[in-house]
Amino acid sequence: MMSGDCDKPTNNDCIKPDLDKTINFLERQGVSVHNASDMAGLGDMVESALSTLGITEERFKNWFNLQECNCSKRKAWLNKVFSWKRRKS
Repeated sequence: MMSGDCDKPTNNDCIKPDLDKTINFLERQGVSVHNASDMAGLGDMVESALSTLGITEERFKNWFNLQECNCSKRKAWLNKVFSWKRRKS
């Protein structure tokens, strides 16, 4: 890779090691595509992955000097739209 290539937002080779590290950590915690019963949906999965990288709601608000980031609202929306739980018919 040439110097500066990782500055481009679309260079997947640069973020792949971090994603692999996060996936490996989550698997060691017992989270997998086959065992996500403790998580309601994608919102919980995103929160868990970001927390693994040290990105929490409070830290995000501090970084961007925000009083509210609506993280909980986004998490709930993602959980509702991309839910792991089957709905009763």
